[in-house]
Amino acid sequence: MPRDRTLSKESTIYTYRLLKRVHYKPIFFQVYWILTVCAFLGAVIAISFWSVPAGLIGVPVGVISIPLVQTLLLRLLLRTKEKYSLQAWSWSYQLPWFGYAPGTDTYIAMTKVRRLHFHVLWIVLVLLGCLYPWLSPSLLGFLVFIHLWLLLPRLVVIFLLRKHSSSGYLKINENDSSCYAQ
Repeated sequence: MPRDRTLSKESTIYTYRLLKRVHYKPIFFQVYWILTVCAFLGAVIAISFWSVPAGLIGVPVGVISIPLVQTLLLRLLLRTKEKYSLQAWSWSYQLPWFGYAPGTDTYIAMTKVRRLHFHVLWIVLVLLGCLYPWLSPSLLGFLVFIHLWLLLPRLVVIFLLRKHSSSGYLKINENDSSCYAQ
């Protein structure tokens, strides 16, 4: 009994054309992690040098709190400003999309990705600036470093895909980030 392979009138076919692909180079991530470990050790030494309790409490709190603040801001912006489904975003533990990021099975407009990440960049910097009177300069510098460390690889990918940001759609894969046109 042969099956009929015709499409119904309600079917929607999406075709995407690859505009640009950014491959993840392992050497970049190795250097990135080495610099991160050096900066983390420098922060522990600098913060603990001035105050041992601040160093023992402030460093782990900073490492945990900044990704949580970024996640809350992204979820808030997605829900209120973009009216975008939160199910398309999830936690990623791989660079360059470490933290809350678009899922690997979805396409998201580059304009939205760019806007969301620049909002998160500036909002967290402003929030940290508001905490300036109550935090030591070394702890504040460490929190700014963690914030920029999480966003810098994403911003590099967004920068490399900037030529297609007005009409492109981002697709994140395990080994690359691609920009497609619909």
